Amino acid sequence: MFSNRSASFLKLSKVRHLPLLSPTLPGQTKKKSASRPTPHLPLAHPRQVKQALADADVCVKLRPDWEKSYFRRGMALEANGDDNDAIAAFEAALKTDTGANNPEIARRVKHLKTKVRPSNIHVPKAKVPTKSTSPATGTGPKGDPKWLLTAKSPGEPVPARIAAVNEVGTWLAQHLERSLKKTPGESEWFFEDKEVVAFLDAGVFGSMLDVLTHTVVSIIAAEQKGTEEAAASALAGADLAGAAAGVLHNLLHPSLRAWGTRNQTQALLVTLQQVLWMAGCPLKEKKGEKVKQNNDVRQFTALAAKILSNPGALAVLTGHHSIARARLQLLRSIVQRAGNKGKEEEVTNAMTQSAMALVLLQRCRVSGGFEEDGTPKPAWEPAIDRMLDDEGADEMRAEVAAVIEQHSLLAGAFKKFGFEGSVGL
Repeated sequence: MFSNRSASFLKLSKVRHLPLLSPTLPGQTKKKSASRPTPHLPLAHPRQVKQALADADVCVKLRPDWEKSYFRRGMALEANGDDNDAIAAFEAALKTDTGANNPEIARRVKHLKTKVRPSNIHVPKAKVPTKSTSPATGTGPKGDPKWLLTAKSPGEPVPARIAAVNEVGTWLAQHLERSLKKTPGESEWFFEDKEVVAFLDAGVFGSMLDVLTHTVVSIIAAEQKGTEEAAASALAGADLAGAAAGVLHNLLHPSLRAWGTRNQTQALLVTLQQVLWMAGCPLKEKKGEKVKQNNDVRQFTALAAKILSNPGALAVLTGHHSIARARLQLLRSIVQRAGNKGKEEEVTNAMTQSAMALVLLQRCRVSGGFEEDGTPKPAWEPAIDRMLDDEGADEMRAEVAAVIEQHSLLAGAFKKFGFEGSVGL
């Protein structure tokens, strides 16, 4: 179901052409003409679009020689974001005897063929991931949130923080060892392990990234002082940063394993990034720009809703395997931007797409609240609603910029500590 704000962007500017129809069956007496004037139908809710399309389909079946049957079907399809199907319906209307010379139908076809259409992007089918049928092999150790608190606390001694990061590393190593024993392509893999998911939801990646970025900033500040005490502090900080970078590397590395067997996940993530790069995506605008209410934004909203409202697609895209992959793609784009002269714009665009996908998917993962056991309930409507709000759009634009900055530091740390090769950087 579409929420109020996202639904508001799906209204048609000319809804008078899409009345609810009640076609007369053969042998029945018409109470009113099928072309009677009807109240305007504000297609703000998907049920209204679905009903209008169903009525138009009945009309096409009963009156296949009538241009208005196809025209109304085309209007319903356009409202639903299915522009290619809408064009086919309008062209069918033009082929009827009564619609052959109808200029309004011709204008609709021309309009759809010249505008940026959501249906240019193929939305792959998706289903909710199933549990593995292979024999259960138990689960790995639980992660302790206290490690994360200690590691992130500047007030704790550096050796204690390093020890906490190493505890995370030990926990991770045990899970990786279990993961390597599984055949790539099984329905359950590293990022779907119960304890791995729980610790990722507790913020292990974000915590290690915070440790790394804050420590790097501290090292730079210490080196600028030039004193022996500052040098010792910088050296200790380098040990902490190196430990955090190692954990982050090992958290990302499993996204390479079995990814090639996850065709559904690949297709959905690529499609979402294409949608986020559409002209109507508010995240593409500069900070401070108000969210427009035009066809581009309506098209973006319609297609984003089409993807994310599918329970299977939402489950796949908000899974930690997809989120980790978006991170890895972002890191690769950051590295490629520095070494691809002449292709800076292309690589920068890919970097921004990955960052936008990462921000949106992380929000969607927790937007539905939490179960009693602390498991997040993914939901897409609150995240899209926030994006379509002026203040929310600026908030998410700032998140995208922060994500790029943090991962730029991470890419540099991987190179400094020798981790870049094994994650494809």
